[in-house]
This record gives sequence, structure tokens and C-alpha cells, in this order.
Amino acid sequence: MVPLVLLLAGCAAMPDSGDAAEVNAAEHADDQNLQVRVFPVHPQKGLEPQELLRNFLDATIGDEAGYTTAKEYLTTAEARRWRPEARVVVLTGNPEVQPGTAGARTRQVTVHGSAMAELDANKTFRPTAGDFHASFTFARQNGEWRISRLPDGLILNETNFRNVYERVSRYYFAAADPSRPSARQPVLVPDPIYLRRRIDPLTEAARALAAGPSRWLAPVVSSAFDGVSVLSQNTAPDDGGTAEVKVSVRDLQSRPETCRRMAVQLLRTLADQAAGIRRVVVADPGGTRGCEVTAGQADAYSPERADDLYYQDVANGRLLRLSRDEESGGTPVPGPLGAPQQQPRMDRVAVRRDGGLAAAVGQGGRELYETGLADGAKLLPTGVTSKVPDGLSEPTWDGYGDLWIADRDPAAPQVLMVRGGRPYRVAVRGLGGRTVQGLRISSDGIRVALLLTDGHTRTVEIGLVRRSGGAEAPQAVITALRPVAPQLVDVTAVSWSDTDELVVLGREAEGVKHPQLVGVDGSHSEDTTLQGIDGMTTVAASEDPQAPVYADSKDHKIYRLGPNGQWRAVARNAMAPAYPD
Repeated sequence: MVPLVLLLAGCAAMPDSGDAAEVNAAEHADDQNLQVRVFPVHPQKGLEPQELLRNFLDATIGDEAGYTTAKEYLTTAEARRWRPEARVVVLTGNPEVQPGTAGARTRQVTVHGSAMAELDANKTFRPTAGDFHASFTFARQNGEWRISRLPDGLILNETNFRNVYERVSRYYFAAADPSRPSARQPVLVPDPIYLRRRIDPLTEAARALAAGPSRWLAPVVSSAFDGVSVLSQNTAPDDGGTAEVKVSVRDLQSRPETCRRMAVQLLRTLADQAAGIRRVVVADPGGTRGCEVTAGQADAYSPERADDLYYQDVANGRLLRLSRDEESGGTPVPGPLGAPQQQPRMDRVAVRRDGGLAAAVGQGGRELYETGLADGAKLLPTGVTSKVPDGLSEPTWDGYGDLWIADRDPAAPQVLMVRGGRPYRVAVRGLGGRTVQGLRISSDGIRVALLLTDGHTRTVEIGLVRRSGGAEAPQAVITALRPVAPQLVDVTAVSWSDTDELVVLGREAEGVKHPQLVGVDGSHSEDTTLQGIDGMTTVAASEDPQAPVYADSKDHKIYRLGPNGQWRAVARNAMAPAYPD
């Protein structure tokens, strides 16, 4: 008998049509499009505890709501108690099942493995590393061995995890900055989670959205779903691309703004999985429509996207702009940064998202300037200086229009926020003796990627920006640091790529330097590694997923990554490509 179940060493699956076929996932682990339907098998008679446990682990991966078949491997009492959604432990390889102690009426079996990640009860991914051990107790029930005690949650290897789960983002509103007198339009912030890809993921995403953000993101976002639950059993869109979602609010029409915000959050969350969703209707428990939002209306809550790339001429440091449609070369920008004879010469430049203002670090890395990108603009010092050569990092703008930079002075390292030409020191909590070598802040202004060093290794972590104070004395602190690429030991550049993903240029302990796509939760997409360039020094991506990725190298060329995964030179005698931020 061939079990139609996803094996821990591979997969066995039933296709949607045609004859049944067995598929070994371990043999096809490099097939990025591998997705198989998994059918759990009921427990067979006469199995000993070790084999029964292996079959139980197989059954937990089945495409079945409620884990009905998997619970048949448990005693009646334990089936009622077990909480499979409590967590998911992801192992680097297959779990080892070994016999434990044997009593007069019970047996124990242990599972061993090497953990690489974990999902919590809120479906949030967290990278981890270390040995994993779990104990399972067996007892007789109606003459057959059944699991009488087991840990809550699931245990999967990496291949099975990628087949069973998919990464999606739910969306919340960035918290307002209390130090700004005029409130800006709230911006949506992604909060990635993992859902079972074939167990009604749209409805599960809507419910997860209503349940609230991850513990990490919660302090800096808000939700229109506070105290509200999703009642719909099916949120699949109709043929016109409209999804209707029932919620637990009975007076939606008297709360139009709350209803509209719920619809915006739902549309962005559902459209993250199903591109055909173009409208969301929010209804009360009785089915009465409260409001609706279209994709175009929801776009107003997204950060403004910039298409043009900026880079510098190696010979004189002038700033050039390269549009997405240009095949080679760029055009000098108006104003002092585009002048062929800059005084003083600028070495690191960041353009604000609206393209109207730029920040630049002078040659030598000691002084920070601001200037407009228009004829007649003046190069103005900001008052930010470093006491050491090359002390200032590359500047970066946030969606509020604030400028951020790190001073790498070993004697007094610090992070600064510049607003209105005045610098404010930003505390960074959780550094643990490390120093900030560079940073890239997100367009929503509440998340920041930090390049850190302990003097030996350079890593990247992401933190939250919490703002306070008033208009005359704004305050900001970076907190809740967490690693996003712990496998990299030599990170030299990072750029935002989409609002929930980073491009990180780094090297693994035994590898060569190359760019990788990394989720803000530390998870990897299926296409995690991009092809590298010899001598690559910088990588530039945009939060627009359709915008190309650029890089430069020690040969003083700017390269564009094509849809075929190949790099092509688009500018020579050039360096430091960067999108506006």
C-alpha cells in the first residue's frame, strides 16, 4: 500500500486530475514551483509506537481542516486537549524518531532535530537555531497504541514547511508622529505571517488580520479591528473581483470612517494573496453592507513610489538620474549636486522620495549637507559633523521627510535624525556592545534596517522607531532589534525591496558575497539568492516590486538585474546607485 501523504523524507500526493502519482519532494527540493496536495492516512492496526509516530507526523501535514485524521492517532482525551495551532517548529532536516523508556502500560518515543525557525500562535515567523527535542507518550486504547501525551504544535522539516505554508502579509496603520502638528495620511504597514496555503487562506488571513498585529509590530501600529472579529466563513471574491467580509459590528453605517479603514486593511491583506481582488465590501452580521473600498482607493494609503534611480560619477562625484526606461547612461540633476565641479565634492547622496530635496555627505565623510534638486539651489550644512574621517554613513530619508544618518566615530557612535535642518540624537536600545555602521529606514518611518558590527562581524537587524515629544523637541528611539539574516557574517549593504522585504548584500561563513532577498521577519523567499557580480559593493532596490534591482562593483559600473536573472551594465565610471527613500 502506498500512503498518499507528504513523507518527512519527501512527498506523496494526489493531483487534482489524472491518475494518482507519487512525488518525492526530497528529490525535487530545488523545484521552486513544487506544490502538492497532501492527503493524510488513517492509522493502521498493529503499529508499534515509533511507526505510529512517524505516520502521525505525516498526517499533521495533510491538507485537511481541523487535523481530523491526525487526531485519530491520539487517545480520545488527548485529541480534545491537543492544540496544533499553538506553534510550528521547522527543522533543517527530517526529525529523528527514537525509542525512549518503556513502562508496563506506556511507552515513550522522542523526536530529535536541528531547529531553524518557529511560528508562534499568532502565525509569526521567527528564525532560531539549536537542538530540538520532544517527547511523546503512548498508551493502549481499544487494543491499539495511541499517543496519550504530546507537545502542542506541529513539527515539520523545511521542505514540508514550504509546501504546506505560504507567506502573506496583513496590513495595519503606522502610528502617527505626535511631534508633528499636522497629521499625514496614515500609511499601511505589512505584518508578515505564514498560513496553510490550501486551507482557505483568504478567510484565515482576514481572521488573522482582525486578531491583531504581531507582538513585535503592535507598539507602532493601529488597527480598525480593535475588538472586532471576522464572521465570514468564505471570503473568496466573486467573478468581478469583489470580496465581501462580514464583521461583528452591528452599526457600521454609523461608523463610516472605521468601516472604511477596515475595508482598506482587508483589501490590502486579501490582495496580497489573490491579485484579482479589486474591491472589498464590509458587511454587518446580518449581511447589510456598511461600506466598500476599491483597489485605487486603498492605494492612497501606500507610500509614494519613485521610479528613477540616482547614482554618482566616479570622476567628479556629480549626481545623475537614470529612469527605468533608459538603457544606458543618466542625466545630471539640476542644482549643485549635478554640477561637474562640486565644491565641496559629495561622496554619499540620498534623494528624498518626492525628488525635491537631497542629502549628501562631503568627501572625507565628516559633514552632512542638504540641497534642493533645482537650478539655483544652495548646498547648506546641517550641523551634523563627525570627528573622524569617513565617520558619517550614507544618509536615508523616511516617509515623514526626516533625514537619518549614523556617526561611526568609535569614541562616540550615534544615530541622528535631522528635521528642519536641526539634528536630534536617537537612542538605539539592544545593541549589546555593537555599533551602527549604516541604516536604511522604511518609507512608513517606523521600521529601520541597521548594519551592525561587534568589531569582527557585520550583521543586519531590523528595529522599530518609536516617536514622541512635541514640535519643538521631537524624540525618537530605535528598539526591539531582531536579526533578519543570521546566517550572514559579513553584510556590507542593505536596501528595502517591497515594503516587507530587504535585499541584503553579504557573505555566509563559508561562502562568497552575494545579494539575498530576506523578509522583515527573517524568513527567506523561495528565490532567496540573486546572482552576484565580481566585486559587488552596493545594491539598490525599490519598494515597488516591479522596479529593477541595481548594483555597482569595483570596476566602476552600474548594473541592472534583468528578468532573466542576469546583470547588464547600464552606466560606466559610475558608483553608489540608490533609489529615493
